[in-house]
Amino acid sequence: MSSAPLALSMRVRTIAYDGRTALRDVALDIARGEIVGIAGHVGAGKSTLALAAAGLLGRSIPATIDATIVHPLGGRPPAAFVFANPSTQLTELGETVEEEVAVGPENQALASPAIRARVNEALAAASASALALRLPRELSGGELQRVALASALALDAPLLVLDEPTAQLDPEAAALFASAVRGLSDRGVAVLIVEQNLELLASLADRVIVLADGAMLATGAPRDVLGRDPPLDARLGALRTEHAPLPPRAPGNHTPLLTVERLSAGYGDREVLRELSLDIGAGEVVAWVGRNGAGKSTLARTIMGLVEARSGHIRVGETEITALPVHERARVVGLVFQDPRRQLFSRTVLEEASFGPRTLGVSRSAALAQAREALTAVGLQARESEHPGDLAPQLQRRLAIASTLASRPQFLMLDEPTAGQDAEGRAFIRAALELQRSRGAAAVITHDLGFAQDACDHNVTISGGHVSHIGRISLERDFFRP
Repeated sequence: MSSAPLALSMRVRTIAYDGRTALRDVALDIARGEIVGIAGHVGAGKSTLALAAAGLLGRSIPATIDATIVHPLGGRPPAAFVFANPSTQLTELGETVEEEVAVGPENQALASPAIRARVNEALAAASASALALRLPRELSGGELQRVALASALALDAPLLVLDEPTAQLDPEAAALFASAVRGLSDRGVAVLIVEQNLELLASLADRVIVLADGAMLATGAPRDVLGRDPPLDARLGALRTEHAPLPPRAPGNHTPLLTVERLSAGYGDREVLRELSLDIGAGEVVAWVGRNGAGKSTLARTIMGLVEARSGHIRVGETEITALPVHERARVVGLVFQDPRRQLFSRTVLEEASFGPRTLGVSRSAALAQAREALTAVGLQARESEHPGDLAPQLQRRLAIASTLASRPQFLMLDEPTAGQDAEGRAFIRAALELQRSRGAAAVITHDLGFAQDACDHNVTISGGHVSHIGRISLERDFFRP
């Protein structure tokens, strides 16, 4: 432990939601300038610990708390928080990104020059200066994550609490983020970071706490705790060991299932896709990779019909779908959004998973069979009667995958499916992709290069709205070469 003054002192006896204990018997002190990482399987209590540390539980978020939580350094506020889902963080009080980041300092009644200085410094630290005059609603998920981080940094709190802050960041942005966090630590800011990226935790944190089933399982130096073989908790996994990429599949006869020809699309006056062309063969699972804002999600949304193509053609098999409405495209293509809450609305998990097939005219019995097959693939077969809103965000993501998979599209697109997932969840998502491979093809939009290497045949690198490279997955830093 550091001899520096404490920024946080927690003694948790129990924290519960609606009578269900989420956290118990946790003691945590964080010194000024210290970086502490929190790891654990989905449902281990990580986010509960983070919310409690930031002082949000029992105020903004209902909970029954039997704990002593002190912020000895004070501050207005004593802690700043960055949520895993950036859309829950943005106030929408500002029209542009810099106006959004200024909301916190303005509420602190700072003078205009001080607000401007805070905003500029926070945007720079979050690698978001280039986004200052952009409209938040037009940003990619990764760009929004950087804006959410800048908004928290602008509060200048003694303690910064981060819940999965790199889940939607590309590798370069994640590396810049890690550098920014180290810089904050050097300036005396205490940092508590919840992160499923164990490699990031091992490189960034001074020490790590592993939670399991709501209690502390281990604490210590990151590589000592996270690098154990076998891992402390199989659900969490362990640090990735280096290994050669899987050999490429035999090429055989490449029969295109998806064909995109000279596709252009965008928002308002801003063109995002610029005469992009690619094809994906039947039985292939490919990764679409590239920097935040490169056009990956826009490509998926254009194929789905949510963004209108300005020129070009999209075909699935021999069917031209470029001009088809979304409900007709849904018979051949499916899309799972970055934010699963945007596509979950039924009363039970089983109803949610069977909705798509029923909408497409499948009989009730067949729809239930397809739904149960998909739920089993993602490990949710035991939760059929639960309400989707009661699931953890990571399980909601897997439910959204199952709901789209159950409709049996020929081509399936998953946008950041492994964000926040533990090792167990990643294995289930990989199983879902193998099921899709057996009857069509899939594309995975991802910054999780380890998952791309393990689960996908090759990568399609998208840069500046067009395809810049097609090849095997690489974990090297030159991955996003132009």
